[in-house]
Amino acid sequence: MLIEYRAYTLRLGAEALFWEAQKERGPDGLRPILDRLIGSFATRSGPNDEIASLYRYDDFGDWQSRLMGLYGQAGLQPYFRVVRPLIARQQSSFLVPAPVAALTPHWGNGHDWLPAQGPLLRARAAGGIVEETRLNFSAGGVPACWEAFRQHALGEDPAVTDGLLGAFNTIAGSLNQVLLLRQFDGIAALEAHRGALRRHAAWTSFLRTLAPLTVSSDVRLLQPAPVPDMSPMFSGG
Repeated sequence: MLIEYRAYTLRLGAEALFWEAQKERGPDGLRPILDRLIGSFATRSGPNDEIASLYRYDDFGDWQSRLMGLYGQAGLQPYFRVVRPLIARQQSSFLVPAPVAALTPHWGNGHDWLPAQGPLLRARAAGGIVEETRLNFSAGGVPACWEAFRQHALGEDPAVTDGLLGAFNTIAGSLNQVLLLRQFDGIAALEAHRGALRRHAAWTSFLRTLAPLTVSSDVRLLQPAPVPDMSPMFSGG
């Protein structure tokens, strides 16, 4: 299993135009990759005017055939002519699920949700928020992180796993990163969770264990796409 994290930095003020441009591709224009879409999101903290999308592929060959096969399709050329001028920069990194089963409730270690299975969450995309936490390590930090999760039994701790969508680490792009994704119904639920973690002794001990290997920790908030087929995890898009 291979997870692509694809980020588009849009030109200033282009977010609404980007979502509107999805009409140009029609319901089936991007079907080969939408069938593998975990979700698309707009940033609501950190860098502005950015769209982040996560896709689940079987392997690199699956990614290459599905994505590269789109560019020559005549029916998609109007879409590309509309959407490409809105994008200032494109970046991709590749991730794999954590080797800790308790941290992979939906992808990895025997779990493999895809959009064809129907919505993953009861929540609707509107009003929802996804918290993206990146732990940036020096060399050797990623395996140490997973071992620390095990040693502190955090995968069995509701204070840590509340809202957890998945945990991953990078294998291409910016290396030595761990990515945690958590979903909340709104800012109030997110803030309540953050407060509980700050007061949680096991989580604090976990962070102190990793401190010698941690370069930085980055957190940002993502809002699910308002386009239904780009928010397949959510009930009703």
